[in-house]
Amino acid sequence: MRTKILGASLVFGLLISITTGLILVENAEANPYTQLHLPKITINNDGSVTPQTSYINRTGNTYTLTADIILEYSVEILCSNIVFDGADHVVNVAVEKAESIDGYPAYYMDVGVNVVDAHDVVVKNVEVFANNVNTINLQFSSNCQIVNVTTDKDIRVLGDYNTITQSNAGIAISQGNNNLITKNNITGVFVGSDSIGNRFYQNNFYLTDYPEFFSSSVWDNGAVGNYWANYSIKYPDVLEVDKTGIGDTPYTITRGGYTTKEYPNVVSIDHYPLMYPWGTPEVTLLNIQNQSYSGSVSLNFSLSKPAQWIKYSVDGGENVTITGNSTLEGLAVGLHNVTVYACDVFGEVGAETAEFTVDQALVWPVAAISVAAIGLTVAAIMSWKRVKKNRLLFFLRHRFLR
Repeated sequence: MRTKILGASLVFGLLISITTGLILVENAEANPYTQLHLPKITINNDGSVTPQTSYINRTGNTYTLTADIILEYSVEILCSNIVFDGADHVVNVAVEKAESIDGYPAYYMDVGVNVVDAHDVVVKNVEVFANNVNTINLQFSSNCQIVNVTTDKDIRVLGDYNTITQSNAGIAISQGNNNLITKNNITGVFVGSDSIGNRFYQNNFYLTDYPEFFSSSVWDNGAVGNYWANYSIKYPDVLEVDKTGIGDTPYTITRGGYTTKEYPNVVSIDHYPLMYPWGTPEVTLLNIQNQSYSGSVSLNFSLSKPAQWIKYSVDGGENVTITGNSTLEGLAVGLHNVTVYACDVFGEVGAETAEFTVDQALVWPVAAISVAAIGLTVAAIMSWKRVKKNRLLFFLRHRFLR
């Protein structure tokens, strides 16, 4: 696999050099520069960490970041069958300052997290910044997982059977087969030569440039495709199919000019494009958080996309099904919370919770009602007694005065 990739990379490099080589040589002679590199924290083949550092805590086969690493180290992983958990920390190797070497500029071009010649590695819960276009790199690595990672550049793949999910990044499959890219927010995409069976579905594509594809990929799973930010613009007459969340018009990906011309047969069609972004519906509670109410409470909210069902729960109680904005009645005086849930057609459930206070319950004047009721009862009894008395007098008159 590695020899194949190196050979293909060399061919592609020669192709680029033919078209741009003279310019590169001219610029290099006029403005030579040197690539600089920060020191590395390396997880070695045997599982040891060098140099020894407080930045990483090891528990068994899990290596967890304990703090942000800012402009100090990159991370290199050579060990297989491990988990690298960023624990929501940051690895930032984007050194902005260019240092001068022999009077010429020099730049730091590190990759933030580099997995090299390894397999079954999980990289998760980390945000990565780098000057290099590739901030996370799977270099000749397979069966790895990238989960919940955020970067403003690309995750690069050279390898097979890797999975990238729940991440925010550009995706560059330089070369590799049967990689799965699903449930991501994607800002750019590239698929290199001799890359077969790579699958993209349930992603949200927010592309700012035309992608280049040298190989065909699969852009849906046979039932669900991806959300494309320009779908309704590109196909203004598109309609949703029977409230399935799927558009009735396949989405043809517009590629860059080079691969469109030189690789016209590359498949780039999403047959089941989504009408709305993939992911849990965003529920926004309106004008209720930390508010105080007297009596009833207006439950107003908005959703980011249509919902299959909507429910709410007050103070962790039973779920109540609603179809839209509602009103909460009969709440006791005190602090309360309400959670609104929304489920889309794919079973993705989103929720939001808010706290509010009822400082005066809606209470009917019971004492006044009771007195009034007693008065009405007494009056009715007295009236009935008068009726009975009048009837008796009438009977006596007519009985004895005949």
